[in-house]
Amino acid sequence: MPSARWKSQLESSQSGYLQLILNGLLGVQILSVLRDLTVIGFNLPVQLVAINVVITAVMLALVVWLWLIGFSAQHTNKVVLFVLTCTGIKAIAAIAAQADPLPFYMAVLMFSLSLCFLSQQYMLFTAGIITAIWVNVALYTLNLVEVVETFVSMIVGLTLGIFVQRRRIASLVEVFELQGRVESLESILPMCASCKKTRNSQGDWKSIETYIEEHQSGLHVSHGLCPDCLKEQIADF
Repeated sequence: MPSARWKSQLESSQSGYLQLILNGLLGVQILSVLRDLTVIGFNLPVQLVAINVVITAVMLALVVWLWLIGFSAQHTNKVVLFVLTCTGIKAIAAIAAQADPLPFYMAVLMFSLSLCFLSQQYMLFTAGIITAIWVNVALYTLNLVEVVETFVSMIVGLTLGIFVQRRRIASLVEVFELQGRVESLESILPMCASCKKTRNSQGDWKSIETYIEEHQSGLHVSHGLCPDCLKEQIADF
């Protein structure tokens, strides 16, 4: 498949999942806020409260924007990158507030990138941004053992995510190839070699004039003679 068409197909597929991704991440954000209230209590640090409010508001605004206006297919990956970065910042803020490494939380976050991206480039770039922010916070919040433990968990989550993403893309390749074959078959018009009648999808044979009028709305076929046929018809006179 040509690279330009392949890229267009991937962007179209990614765009189709955007609403599900945004709604899902907004739900995760709301659940994480409830978790903060349950684990830390109502005396949350001011910084964590501010991050929760801002990120929740931004995600909600993006969901409403998508519902009312929508995003073009070429901007879908950028929107997903931004929202996942916000999710990563929220997770890192919780680590700083609790002074807890939360290795499983970070591993799941890295793995979730494979479920939100069909582009490995964007997936790795987002993982790099989240990791860079995490390193700057973890070195001041956690001890060396906790840093190493969490980093290894993140690498494991990201590695598993890469395998999952590759399988998703391989499945899409099969789907796109089947679609191409169907389009090729649909572009073939069965025609009788003798009487020139055509066969429709129900298996009925009809004249080419009837076929054209049925498939071209508002088009009617009229008959006449071209110059060559006219000469042939009057050749005997």
